[in-house]
Amino acid sequence: MKHRDESRLKTFRGITRFTLNDEYSLVALLNDYPSFPKWLHFVDSAEEFGRTSPLDRQLRFTTQLPWPLADREAVLRAKVTQTLNTEPESVMITLINQPDALPPNNNYIRFPEMTGLLGFTRLGNHEVEMTYELILDPGGYIPAWIANILLRDAPYFTLERLRRIVNKPEYQNHYYDYIDLHGPGRPQDASPQAAPSPAPAP
Repeated sequence: MKHRDESRLKTFRGITRFTLNDEYSLVALLNDYPSFPKWLHFVDSAEEFGRTSPLDRQLRFTTQLPWPLADREAVLRAKVTQTLNTEPESVMITLINQPDALPPNNNYIRFPEMTGLLGFTRLGNHEVEMTYELILDPGGYIPAWIANILLRDAPYFTLERLRRIVNKPEYQNHYYDYIDLHGPGRPQDASPQAAPSPAPAP
């Protein structure tokens, strides 16, 4: 974590390494919105409500917090960028706050500020380094000591669960032609994609 206890803006980052033989399994997992609560810590629902392309989507997440804290929701743009043929090669999802993209929901406090990053860097021999980072203002009232406990747990449990769930059989041997990855489901005659280069989010 990187913030003072009294700061409204909270920052955390988690990094882990593991073997990922089928990179498309991660795409399959990220397309399976009902599964998000199984690995994203404190998230109890996820839905897509718009997209410019498969690599640029609008998402809504709801977060169930322990009583007596009010539940939260996040409205975000998720933009995928891929770096190929330069070291290190990586695939990153940049999370961009869009709190006004949906009407208010009285059942939730909407995060007034949230940006983040989820993605991996190739290390060689099918090993990847996965990063999960969020900078957020939880909005409303959350005691600093509780917020810090929640944020301390979020990167650890998220990355640990992701490492396990991404290797489940239902996520293996898929192929998506909108991103250029490694995996046994990729057709041998598939041509490399003109993957988008990282660029500052608007």
